[in-house]
Amino acid sequence: MAILGVAYDLEGTVVDLEDAHHQGHLQVMREVGMDLSLERAIKEIPHFIGGPHTKIIEEIFAVGNKTLTIDEIDRRDRAYFREYRATAEIKPRPGFLEVHHAFVARGLQVAIGSLTEREDAFLILDRSGLRALFPRECIVLAEDVTRVKPAPDVFVTTAERMGIYPCTQLVFEDSPNGVRAARAAGSLAVGMPVYDFSTAIIPLTEAGACRIFMDWHEVSVDNLLKDLEGEVS
Repeated sequence: MAILGVAYDLEGTVVDLEDAHHQGHLQVMREVGMDLSLERAIKEIPHFIGGPHTKIIEEIFAVGNKTLTIDEIDRRDRAYFREYRATAEIKPRPGFLEVHHAFVARGLQVAIGSLTEREDAFLILDRSGLRALFPRECIVLAEDVTRVKPAPDVFVTTAERMGIYPCTQLVFEDSPNGVRAARAAGSLAVGMPVYDFSTAIIPLTEAGACRIFMDWHEVSVDNLLKDLEGEVS
C-alpha cells in the first residue's frame, strides 16, 4: 500500500515559533521558582514540546511554588507568548515549501493536524503565507477534536478529511506526543525536531518516529516515499 496523503503538525514542524512559546514558558516558570535551562525544561515538563497549552500550564503549576494560581500562570504565559510573537518572523521552516510542493506534485493529499487554537493557527497560516496551500476542511485544529495528542483524534480526522485511510497517511511532527498520536491513528510518523540535542530527538524515536530529519532540506520526497513503501500496512 502506498502513501496517499501527508498531514503536518503546524507549530514547530512547519512554522518555528517554538522560541516564542518556550521563552514565555521559561519566563513564567522563573516567576514560580523554577529557573531552568531550555534543555532541562524539555526534560522535566512532559508537554513542553508540542503541548497542548493547558497541559503545560498544569505541569508548571504542579511543580512550581504555588505563588501564582493556575489561571494567573496561564494569563501571564499567553501574554509573554504574544509579546515575543509580535516581533517574531513568521515563515515556514527552510525547505518546507519545496517538500510540500513535491508531495502535491506527486498527487498526494495534504492537511494540517494541530492542537493550536483556531485564532492563533489562522494568524500563523496567514502571516506565513501558508493558508492558501491547504483546503479549509483539511485544516484540523484544537477545536475540531475531543481528545488531544497523544490520543489519535487529530490524525484520524486529517485522514478522514483527506478521504484516505490513516494507514496511508504520513505525519510530520516535532513532538513525541504528536508522534504517538500519529502511531495511535495507524499512520507512519516522521520526526522534525526544532532543537538539535538529545532530549528533543531521542523521545521522538522512542515514541515511534520512523525517520528523523533536522531540516526540511534533508527530505528527499522520492526517496522517502520509496523507502516507506514496505512499512505501510
